[in-house]
Amino acid sequence: MPASRCCSCWASGFVVPRAFERTSEPLTFVALRNAGALVVLVAIAIRHPWPRKPADIAGLLWSGALLQGFSIGLLYWAVYHGLPAGIGALIGGLQPAIVAMLGVFMLGEMLGGLQWTGIAIGLAGVALVVSPKLAATAGASLGLIAAAFAGVASMAYGSLYQKRFAHTGDAWTRTALLFAGAFIPPLIGALALEHGDVNWQPVLIAVYAWSVLALAVGATMALLFLIQRGEAARASSLIYLVPPVSATMAYFAFGETISAIQIAGFVVTAIGVVLVQRKAKSAK
Repeated sequence: MPASRCCSCWASGFVVPRAFERTSEPLTFVALRNAGALVVLVAIAIRHPWPRKPADIAGLLWSGALLQGFSIGLLYWAVYHGLPAGIGALIGGLQPAIVAMLGVFMLGEMLGGLQWTGIAIGLAGVALVVSPKLAATAGASLGLIAAAFAGVASMAYGSLYQKRFAHTGDAWTRTALLFAGAFIPPLIGALALEHGDVNWQPVLIAVYAWSVLALAVGATMALLFLIQRGEAARASSLIYLVPPVSATMAYFAFGETISAIQIAGFVVTAIGVVLVQRKAKSAK
């Protein structure tokens, strides 16, 4: 999947909680989403070589719980319960910085000054994009903001942790095990905190199919492919483009306006992405 399509898929994820908010509770939706992705992946990977070592299986299950369980559950829960989409995009845009810093300690990656500059510029661009919406967040619960931060941190850590199992099984079987682990946290949360009511209207069916096939399976496979083939910080820097793309989607889908300062933020963000994607000479 080309990088531009990956970015579009990730960006559409911020629209999903708004689309299902009247037909399903968030953790119930995420549990069903991850279960659906698991079924699809097992059907594809059934004849592929599966990891055999218990330590590898346990590690992949834990990676999935972090990468697609706690992370998506916490983010969707926060947005569903009132966290403004702009703040959600801003917090989500912090992932590349978190991945870059964790990659230095966990994977021994070397980041040059140019890449660190790109991270800082990217963060500034994300802040510009969502700044028109910040004034409306005075009443946002600190608990919701903390939940979103925890979700992004979980995703960043999980994306790096799973890399240590890159040579066991193959990409399809590894991802199937990831979603087996990802199914558990939202399931427990839904059973403990929600009623499990789901109203399968056509809109929910469409959103569910998109979430399973494009977001859970397609975008996850693409992200893991990018991390495997390149440095984690450079791969995850594409997420800097998610807030601008999300704002554009909201403009066309919901008529939300895009201000001049947001357009400036798009440009700044793009510059940051270019810098992070480039290998600094000192990092070679």
